[in-house]
Amino acid sequence: MSIVPFIVTKYLWARNTSLSINIIASITIFGLAIGTAALIIVLSVFNGFEELVSGMFSKYNPDIKIVQKEERPFQEDSLMISKLIDLKEVKVLSRVFEQNCLIQYNETQDFAKIKGIDENFVRLISLDSAIIEGEILSEPTGKNFAYLGLGISNKLGVNIEKFFEQLIIYTPGFVNGKIDLNENNFKKYLIQPVMIYSLKQESDYEIVLTDLKKLREYIGNSKILSSIQIKLNNPLKNKEAIRRISGIVGSEYIVKDRYLQDEAFLKIMNLEKWLFFTLFMFTLVLVSFTIVGTLWMLVIEKRRDISILKSLGMKDVQIQKIYHGVGFSLGLIGILVGFILSLVFYKLQKTYALINVPDDFIVDSYPISLRLTDFIIVAIVVLTIVLLASVLPARKIKEVGLIYREN
Repeated sequence: MSIVPFIVTKYLWARNTSLSINIIASITIFGLAIGTAALIIVLSVFNGFEELVSGMFSKYNPDIKIVQKEERPFQEDSLMISKLIDLKEVKVLSRVFEQNCLIQYNETQDFAKIKGIDENFVRLISLDSAIIEGEILSEPTGKNFAYLGLGISNKLGVNIEKFFEQLIIYTPGFVNGKIDLNENNFKKYLIQPVMIYSLKQESDYEIVLTDLKKLREYIGNSKILSSIQIKLNNPLKNKEAIRRISGIVGSEYIVKDRYLQDEAFLKIMNLEKWLFFTLFMFTLVLVSFTIVGTLWMLVIEKRRDISILKSLGMKDVQIQKIYHGVGFSLGLIGILVGFILSLVFYKLQKTYALINVPDDFIVDSYPISLRLTDFIIVAIVVLTIVLLASVLPARKIKEVGLIYREN
């Protein structure tokens, strides 16, 4: 058995160590614990927001979205769609065309996106659970209806009970298969608002849903699409589905899962998460100076012990391992205490909502979600800082000489 762990244990729990060293060691453990807990909590809060936002997106985003490269409109390929429907992984397939437009209700105008949907779209997303007012038409195909997001509805002041008041949509038509932005080609399209929904996201302020067939007839292109959207039988096993779908649609199209549909937003959120992690990590670097002080004072106090160990034949490297071990042990205790504090905070936040978010947000308190990977990352970072902090005091051992017996 190595003597190094034994001496490390004796130094950690020795009662004859000076009071000042014990106080500094306690401060070190406390600082590391608070820093560790702060890192876990910061990561957990961002995890909570990520899951919250992903859950909101999942209400509106399909499992799979197929778009042409550069996300330009494309012509519907009946054979390709038939092959996609025949895939065992596909539960629902919906064709969608959307285009920017100017929308008017009475004297109020605003810019929005008119989105043509087929009869399968309402089964693709949880639209029925998001209804605020009105209802989904049982047979929508061929009818001039409009489902409005709550945001755009409020901005326009829409009242769906006034059946004689219609929405007026101004949007460019198609000439020779291409959108013509000529002023004379802008068309006026009347649709009846019949339902208002809220998915509690940005789309509530810009999307107006209407019938795909009627919209395509109106703009003068009966085959135009902007995307094909798919709901899978098993969304958790989407890799095989994406591979098979990509094989059918070919290289001209991009197959996006839920993450890729909101890739830019989620990347920004992930970047913010790790920026905050880095800032809190620097506070641990400051705390690590107390480790330097603790070990330095321990080396000074134990100079006689170090000299005796050298006289007994122990090498400097072995003695340095003792002080590295002391620093590592202090860090490990701080990490464990920090983990316990973070778990306690997690439980209290989940149960009692200790910290609330500002008013008019979609949740009342900060969401929080623990992940095992975060604990592992934080432990590695903290222990690395602690070990680096113990290097300088451990090198001081080389300056301590041997004890010689004088006759």
